[in-house]
Amino acid sequence: MQRKEKALELFGNRCNCSQAVFAAFRQAEVLDEASALRLATVFGGGVAGSGGEMCGAVTGALMALSMRYDMGGIGELANKKRTYELGRQFMEEFEKRMGSCRCESMLGLCIGEQENLQKARELKLFETVCVDAVGTASDILEEMLGAEVS
Repeated sequence: MQRKEKALELFGNRCNCSQAVFAAFRQAEVLDEASALRLATVFGGGVAGSGGEMCGAVTGALMALSMRYDMGGIGELANKKRTYELGRQFMEEFEKRMGSCRCESMLGLCIGEQENLQKARELKLFETVCVDAVGTASDILEEMLGAEVS
């Protein structure tokens, strides 16, 4: 199964956007799916459900990039610069395709407020905008990383 399909499947099964992208693009030989889902939980809904911050699909993707390229110890300090560059490249491409990296900007309302969360549900924003965000983040990661999920 392609990782994009896995991310969309996870999102469709009630995982948040960050969980879906990170779990699908994690390094399976380093981190199991359940642990990835736990780690990424707080980044969904515009970070901790606040609705106003970074889109969870973006944070999940950044975590996947960091897992692949960042430092695993102090001896790998040079990797940090490369990871930052890749992260900025990802964010620029995501913003180009989705118009923003911020949850509130993408949805047109702040889902951290209960009435706006309900409105987002009524407008089916999670089934449209958020699915697009998960798909777009996955497409960009596929372009940057390639390969299939194990």
